Amino acid sequence: MSGMLRQWRVLVFPFFNVLLNGFNFFFHISASWYLTEQQYGQANALLALFALLSVLGLSVQLMAAKLVSQNKPGAGLPGGAFLPSLTALLAAGTFVALAVLHPLLGHALAVGRGPLFLLYAVVSLHIIVSLFRGIMQGKERLQALNINFYLEAAGKLAVFFSFVPHGLQLWQLMLALGAGMLLSLAHGLVMEWGSLRGGQGQAALKHDRPWKPLSREWGNTLLMNVFVLFFTSVDMLAVQHYAAEDAGIYAIALKYSQLVYFVSFSVIAVLIPKIGAQAGNLPALRTILLWFGGFMAVCAGMVYAGAAWLFPLSLPLLFGPAYVEAARYLPLGGAVYWLFSVVLFFVHVHVLTGRRRFMLWMAAGAAALVLSFGLWHRTPDELLLAQVVIYGLFAAGFITDAVIGFRRIKERALYENIAR
Repeated sequence: MSGMLRQWRVLVFPFFNVLLNGFNFFFHISASWYLTEQQYGQANALLALFALLSVLGLSVQLMAAKLVSQNKPGAGLPGGAFLPSLTALLAAGTFVALAVLHPLLGHALAVGRGPLFLLYAVVSLHIIVSLFRGIMQGKERLQALNINFYLEAAGKLAVFFSFVPHGLQLWQLMLALGAGMLLSLAHGLVMEWGSLRGGQGQAALKHDRPWKPLSREWGNTLLMNVFVLFFTSVDMLAVQHYAAEDAGIYAIALKYSQLVYFVSFSVIAVLIPKIGAQAGNLPALRTILLWFGGFMAVCAGMVYAGAAWLFPLSLPLLFGPAYVEAARYLPLGGAVYWLFSVVLFFVHVHVLTGRRRFMLWMAAGAAALVLSFGLWHRTPDELLLAQVVIYGLFAAGFITDAVIGFRRIKERALYENIAR
């Protein structure tokens, strides 16, 4: 019975995680209703900066999930108090660094002092919250993780609408973000306070300077998230630069195309603790790989059906007849983010199994993408086709690398058995 309940929670998590994007989208739309046009532009700039800086917290979350998933159940955090201490130090250092850069950021974004400093506080809180989310993810407490995300969304929406009757201001919008983050932090403390006081465990960091391996782990996850942010942003920037007249229509198509990325990323979030826990177990890794391959095969059919029938019908209903032309970008756009989702899975496998080769793959892919955009950019279709080719080669390379890597693990295990 407990096994069935656990499997049900695993299946439900991606659904609720994808649905969460709807609540966040509603928050953005609501801001446009109650802020002036100038304030809404400033709000978007602040939210974009937060999205950029959130890679710091997301990297902490993945690092914590990896370390906890490799630890014995109930043994506490590997490295003792060093992980929470380094997380707190990172949060404080980030706030100080942003405060130092405040004159530059204030000038660049044309935003007042109050909203910006509230944003700095939200970014720092997000880093600490991400530690607790990573612990929950590593323990496969997916229901608690869902609740944590929804408490953040509910908190910011509640505070946001409490300000609306009195006239919403930009600083109040940022305060709402902070309130949601504080509510999420309170939940994390209640759920995982005991983990902060636990022992060393199986994955203990046997090092005279534990901060060194922790810093290296965080650096790897940070680099991965920076590359992911680049790959999910560069196409829109390229269209804006090379074909600005099509940017609005392309932006609508992009929202649809990225749906497969959001869904697959939610599934990868479920698999992260499993990959981390089975990092040295070849049969288990192969099973996870085959399971994800089957899931992506189903996604391929859904992407095709969505691009061919469902999404084109919804365009005039949701966005008006002016955006019907976005349908032409849906098939290639869906293929782009389907292939990118495959790449993202293998990048996580590399990070979670301690392989750093992914850095070379990601750097080569980024360079190839920028070069191809420079050569072929007359229309958004050319930019999309370039992405299909690059991500296709990217995915094929990762799959080949995985097959070779599995073969080497098997040969090494066979050699060790013979040596015994």
